Amino acid sequence: MKRKIIFVLCLLLCVSAGCGNEKNAQPLTVTATPTPKPTAAMTPVPTPISEEEKAANAALDRLSGYMNLVRNYNLEPYANPEVVLDALKEAEALSEKKGTVEEYDAMLEKLKQSLTKLNDGSGLVPASLLPSFTEYPDAFTFADGSAVDVNKDWEERLEEISKLYQYYVYGVYRDGEGEKLTFDAQKNKAVITVENNGKKGSFNITVSVPDETKVQKPENGWPYIIALGWFQQTVYANDRGYAVITFMPTDLASDDSLRKGIFYDIYPYGKKWEDQTGALLAWGWGFSKVIDALEQGMGEVYGIDPEVSIITGVSRYGKATAVAGAFDRRIKVSVPTCSGAGGMAMFRYISEGQIYDLSSVGGSSDYKFGKNEPLSSLQSGSEGHWFNDNFKKITKAEKLPVDQNLLAAMYAGQDRYLFITSSYLHEDWTNPPAMWEAYKESKKIFTALGEPENVVFNIHPDGHMVTDADVVRFIDFTEHYVYGKEVETDFNDLTTCLFADGPKE
Repeated sequence: MKRKIIFVLCLLLCVSAGCGNEKNAQPLTVTATPTPKPTAAMTPVPTPISEEEKAANAALDRLSGYMNLVRNYNLEPYANPEVVLDALKEAEALSEKKGTVEEYDAMLEKLKQSLTKLNDGSGLVPASLLPSFTEYPDAFTFADGSAVDVNKDWEERLEEISKLYQYYVYGVYRDGEGEKLTFDAQKNKAVITVENNGKKGSFNITVSVPDETKVQKPENGWPYIIALGWFQQTVYANDRGYAVITFMPTDLASDDSLRKGIFYDIYPYGKKWEDQTGALLAWGWGFSKVIDALEQGMGEVYGIDPEVSIITGVSRYGKATAVAGAFDRRIKVSVPTCSGAGGMAMFRYISEGQIYDLSSVGGSSDYKFGKNEPLSSLQSGSEGHWFNDNFKKITKAEKLPVDQNLLAAMYAGQDRYLFITSSYLHEDWTNPPAMWEAYKESKKIFTALGEPENVVFNIHPDGHMVTDADVVRFIDFTEHYVYGKEVETDFNDLTTCLFADGPKE
């Protein structure tokens, strides 16, 4: 056994040494793998960039960035897009070759100027190129800087203000030209149908008139209130001798970006500014159609005097009320309530962070206002449809060529009244101090035109609504200023508020 083991071991040693095969046998050697010599990496040495080249590259970046903006600019509404396209082509050619700071900057300015030369028929500066200014727009200065003579030029200035609002904010006001209107009145319900250019649509209204056995009807018929959506004080208004008419604004224009409803059936929303009307003005068009129907015979059916109207709405419908009364000069008294930005609040006045003593109305002695509704909210997907496309291009409030003192100015005239209504508490979003500011600034305009009492500021302690007290006040106001009656309301209360002295330091 030991011999076998020894034999196997010898055999293994022999095989590993090449025994038994001298022809192929090789000496067993161990060779160390040589370590390769390190080679230096060939890193290119950067060519130094001069300050002049850095400046040129920065100028090219500015030009390239603006070129991208221009490429995304909607040129379809314009009659002369070639002025921009030619400038863009020239800029692209320059950007492909080595230029100087002066060449790039000159091209950037040329590209910017090309946009100002676009002709959309308005004769106005494109919304995206408006300059900024922080002061409130002056009602008595034309857009070209010339002074307005209130005795000779006021109607011309009103036309200019109206166009600015239609072009930059609310869209086109449809004044009824070319329309055919009919109505079908059945008891307390009526259907109003409007047709224009072969397109038509209908909407329903509800009518509630006073009881003649309780209230004496005026010789020319009942004065009336038109409310957007609803009116909770109908019984009280009827008992005071006022008819009440309500309709749903969303039947006229949907409260979304779909632009549906009978208004858009008749006036489709287009890409050119002349074909665009925002929902606020579309809802306000409903007030005008009710007045049209009353003037064309519906007033006789219900015993209503078409000439003595009060319109009201709350929140977004308050914005629509403010706009409708500004554009339709047949409306006697407008009561925009808690309307905020886009309604009667100044765009340029921010109350966020301001502190007031509101203890007398149930609030804190150090009430600090929270967030106001910003421009970006009005331009968002949930609210942008209230306005036109140009409004969405305005990047900050200071670029607006108008502010709501000018919207109020559109009311200024004999036998026309603006009854701005707001609330002290829990209305931070609607910015009540900015509505007071609009009243204060517009009061100067009404006073200059000889109608200081035709604009007032009514504010209740709390409630995003038309309160019972509000209705008492605006009916008393109408009774006094339209009918010349003596009433209990002290109208001095409508010329001041807790914001009058400004915020605490």
